[in-house]
Amino acid sequence: MPKQYFSSKKNADNTLFRIFIGVILFLIAGYLIYRFVHSAPELISKEKIVEKLLPTSSTTSTNNTLEQFKKMFEESQFYELRNELKNYVKKEKQIENLTEAYLLWIDLELKLDKPNDAFSIAEETIQKCETSSRIPYLKYHYAQIAEQIGKKDIARSTYQDIVDRASRGNRAYGYLGLARLEQQGNDKIKARDLAQKAAMDAEWDSQVWNESLDILGKLNVEIIFSNISTPESKVYTVQKGDSLISIGAKLNTPVGMLCRANQLDENTILRLNQTLKYTPKDFRLYVERSKCRAFLVDEQGIFKRYKVGLGKPGHETTLGTYKIGNKQKNPTWFKPGEGAIPAGDPRNELGTRWMPLVPSEPGLPTDLGLHGTIAPETIGTFSSNGCIRFYPEEVEEIYDLIVRSTPVIIKEEVKLEDVYPLAQTEEKPATSETTANPPSEDKN
Repeated sequence: MPKQYFSSKKNADNTLFRIFIGVILFLIAGYLIYRFVHSAPELISKEKIVEKLLPTSSTTSTNNTLEQFKKMFEESQFYELRNELKNYVKKEKQIENLTEAYLLWIDLELKLDKPNDAFSIAEETIQKCETSSRIPYLKYHYAQIAEQIGKKDIARSTYQDIVDRASRGNRAYGYLGLARLEQQGNDKIKARDLAQKAAMDAEWDSQVWNESLDILGKLNVEIIFSNISTPESKVYTVQKGDSLISIGAKLNTPVGMLCRANQLDENTILRLNQTLKYTPKDFRLYVERSKCRAFLVDEQGIFKRYKVGLGKPGHETTLGTYKIGNKQKNPTWFKPGEGAIPAGDPRNELGTRWMPLVPSEPGLPTDLGLHGTIAPETIGTFSSNGCIRFYPEEVEEIYDLIVRSTPVIIKEEVKLEDVYPLAQTEEKPATSETTANPPSEDKN
């Protein structure tokens, strides 16, 4: 009988061993699958984070697309652009890109004189882009269009929503919109107060800041030169022997302001016990050399901003602190080499008003002043021989607003803290008298 080298018992042992190894491998595979499945979301999340942090080809592509849309708008390819935008907003998922595209689409419809279509798109934009960082502006733009198509109630509620819900700075959009509505309703006091809030709340030199100052300055002047009673105005009762000049001196108020506010002529004979409205003001004027503008400032902040003409290269307007000297109407200009040039002469570069600047510190020139101009196109440029030029109607306005001795501060740059009282700026995010020489120097 042949010898048996492998027994049946040994074969059984090998089979059991293989089954045991198989079970172990199965359990290990199951564990690995479990770990992969449960860690996948984390891996995906990390990939998304990296995708947001690092520029990708898709991000670059999107930016290029938006730039191309803007170029099409500039080149007046309006109808082609509309189709492109319609397709783009259906696919774009990134909120800020979507917002940018919708804003362009809204402007496109307005450009095509379709405000109702623009309103519908703006409404859709607010719904789809409510998490956008630009939502306050989106709402403001939406409310502006609502104003345009006569939906004043929607406009008002939207502006108020911005005031109630937006952060400081963005609230300016709401205040500005409400100011405009009150101005349209002829409530000048309320409109002025809202415009003041908008100007204080807005970022310095932003578009909304500039628009707010445009409304604020216009309303401030209209109110102070009208017979409208305001919280800051007062009433003077004419006494025996009074004249407009004596009353102006007594109240430290320009005669021009008294005349304008009470619809009087300078030669009017006053009646005993006649009442006159006046508004006490402690004005100061800041001139910003770098930007050719001036700010008339009162205790509330900026009263009005003016565009001015300043000294040309080689005759730069001298920085420093001055005060207004003796004011003159219809001044004669003594031009070197020509002599006296009378008021009204088309060569008289002083225009209709002259307000000399008296230096308040040593070393400053004594021949500078504020005046009008016969060349209004030079306002906003560096074109004078050092003086500060105003538009003809605005120099007459400011002449009737400020008194002799009003401080005038000429700075290279005017900042927030220069024009607002400290208590207000703290709330904001991070801004014996001598008489000057007559206008006889070559300063214009």
